[in-house]
Amino acid sequence: MKKLIVTSALVFASSLTAGCSAWTDKPTSTVPGAEEITLVTMDSNTKNRISSFEKSAKLFEDANPGVKVHVEKLATPKGYRAALLEMAKDNKPIDLIYANHDTIQIEQNTFADLVPMFKSDKMTTDDLYEKLVEMSTVKGKLIGIPLNPLPLAVFYNKEWFDKAGMPYPDKEWTWDQFFNQSIKLQAANRVDGKEIFGSVVPLGLHMVESLARSSGQSIIATDGNRLSGYLNSKPVVAAITKLLFHMNTSKASKAVSSIAAPVFNELRAFNAGMGIGAANMFYPLEATSQTAGKFGFAPLPFLEKRAKANAVYYNLLTIAEGSKQKELAWKFMKDVILNPDSQFQKDWGQQDMLTVKSAVPKSGQLSFKGMDVLIEELNYAVMPLPYRNTLLNSIKVSDQSLLTATTEAEVMAYLSSLAEEIDKHLIDKK
Repeated sequence: MKKLIVTSALVFASSLTAGCSAWTDKPTSTVPGAEEITLVTMDSNTKNRISSFEKSAKLFEDANPGVKVHVEKLATPKGYRAALLEMAKDNKPIDLIYANHDTIQIEQNTFADLVPMFKSDKMTTDDLYEKLVEMSTVKGKLIGIPLNPLPLAVFYNKEWFDKAGMPYPDKEWTWDQFFNQSIKLQAANRVDGKEIFGSVVPLGLHMVESLARSSGQSIIATDGNRLSGYLNSKPVVAAITKLLFHMNTSKASKAVSSIAAPVFNELRAFNAGMGIGAANMFYPLEATSQTAGKFGFAPLPFLEKRAKANAVYYNLLTIAEGSKQKELAWKFMKDVILNPDSQFQKDWGQQDMLTVKSAVPKSGQLSFKGMDVLIEELNYAVMPLPYRNTLLNSIKVSDQSLLTATTEAEVMAYLSSLAEEIDKHLIDKK
């Protein structure tokens, strides 16, 4: 009995076919001898994603008589990579892998190249977001289909803006405007006995790389193994100094360590009027009774001269290089994941951004106010640092000595020392 295994890992308007009409859930071809497909997802996956896979599995069965699709949740107490290795050692087939952008697995050639598969069906990647395709292409190989991207955005409290008598942020705003509005928000929304900020700014690797790339310079070398000369380069130092100068002179913006919980907690407690976070922060804000309906989101501000970059995390659906069922695995991708008319798009789009462009209007996702803002941010997408070197996941960028800096000389001294320290860490861990 042949099996196709789809393995899932989470960290947190035209058809793709040239000259063909939009796909339906009807089978694109028959798969002789294919009887059983097993879709494995991490047991920590979100309910919506598991449900989306389960519904799509049933539709795939209906469209392909003789094929049975099982959805199995994979427990990963030792981590996802270890769980995959254990499956391989047990000689369990792995055909489709739903994973984060794992540099180690990529270097080990775990993922098959999808380019020949697209070409064999006379398909292109034109219906996928160009920047995400670029980020998913390694040494000329397309290692997977990007899913659920998480661009950074500015979440703002609409009531705070109304009270300050200011219009909501527009798509063309700059960092200067962001900080000027932070000052006004703080002044208009003060509460006796409570520390209030106009904005919350995460100064971790995620945000720093976005700023650096906005200046035209990454904070790490192309090979992902050196920060000296990059993190402390003049363009990066100037960009970070610009933000710190605003923050330290006005005292209207609070620096936090990351884009996740620290920002969400400040917004949820109404301690700040704006906060920079990943796109999926919208859902818990809407799901929390005291914040539901109170927040809108705006794009990351431009640095200057319309310069902007947005470090975007995302996941991949890949085909395992060692799969003996590549044909069936590719068929699942075509019929379910790449099909703009599939039920998968409608279900997945309830809580995650879609990556098949023509599926977005069909899924109803544009009914989410501000979704156009998040989609536009994908045009500025750049690769997050951990996708270039997984060891950078544990690196902390800022401490009090950086957060209190106001001059380029102070920032340069701190970043030079930090770059040297991180470089030693990367060498030691090799």
